[in-house]
Amino acid sequence: MKPYLELLSFVKVNNSLSKLNEIFNQVNSLVKNFKVVNVTISNKYKVNNIVIYLDQPELYQAFINSIKKLNPIPIIDGPNKAIKENSSTLKSRVNNSPILESRVKILSGYAIVGLKTLETGNKCTAGFWVRQQGLAYLTTVGHCAVNGTLIPHESVRFFFIEPVTEKIKYFGNMTRFDIETVDRGFILPFDGYSESPFIYSKEFKFAITDFTRTPLSFAEGAILCKSGSVTGYSCGEVTSVKANTVFSLIGHEDINYEDLIEVSKTRGEFGDSGSPVFSYSNPLNDGAGVNLFGMMIGGFKNKDKILFAPLFQILDSDMNVITTQD
Repeated sequence: MKPYLELLSFVKVNNSLSKLNEIFNQVNSLVKNFKVVNVTISNKYKVNNIVIYLDQPELYQAFINSIKKLNPIPIIDGPNKAIKENSSTLKSRVNNSPILESRVKILSGYAIVGLKTLETGNKCTAGFWVRQQGLAYLTTVGHCAVNGTLIPHESVRFFFIEPVTEKIKYFGNMTRFDIETVDRGFILPFDGYSESPFIYSKEFKFAITDFTRTPLSFAEGAILCKSGSVTGYSCGEVTSVKANTVFSLIGHEDINYEDLIEVSKTRGEFGDSGSPVFSYSNPLNDGAGVNLFGMMIGGFKNKDKILFAPLFQILDSDMNVITTQD
């Protein structure tokens, strides 16, 4: 070993190998989410960063915007020198960076719309925020994206309706959604919009302090609440922990959903789908925050009854709900 010491050189780097591998996996997931083609991802040890070569970067601005949220920000390369960016010229940003304080926070319980045209769309409710591989996504029901306008790469445009002003603002794309087996969709926000661990209603604002992802057997009569963008905040009693239903969606065959939880004495209407379902962490202290259990999938016409999907059906194994503890 001694004869070779003079040939060795050591350089201090900012990013560990495990960190670079983590970023590589995040970039790879985004490539799949945005259906990016003609792309090469490389772990470049010499520059201590991930390098992404895009053959047609002008087609993938949403993908590039998402890449810029990673920390460290990968180097983007391509045939057009105008789009070449490196980590020394890009401002480091990550989902929990202080820069988010200047961004618009979208709360659970807000009204959101997956637009089909500028005049029509599927109105739903913002469910809750999750984090997966370093990125934050807003979760709601997948059927809110059905028949929505498909922009390039099969993402569906999503808008939120600003409380009080009722202004409709474009905030991100639903990059992935399911309507069979489980009804869920994940919206990746643009720059300028960020996550929030709070649930909105006209009367109250609840802090999500905890969540339960494991299967639960609620006692009959257990009190659970929801906050919908149409009917607002209300609570009811669990009347079944194993409910199956069949939904009919325009343009699709009837869809079966199993192992849902039925809550009676609470109302849900068109537009409430996606509502967060929760209970108080401490029933004697409503300021202690709430425990999130799932998301409303649908209701019964002219009946005070809703169905919700528990978190274990909705969350991927590497996905966590964003809470005030983060």
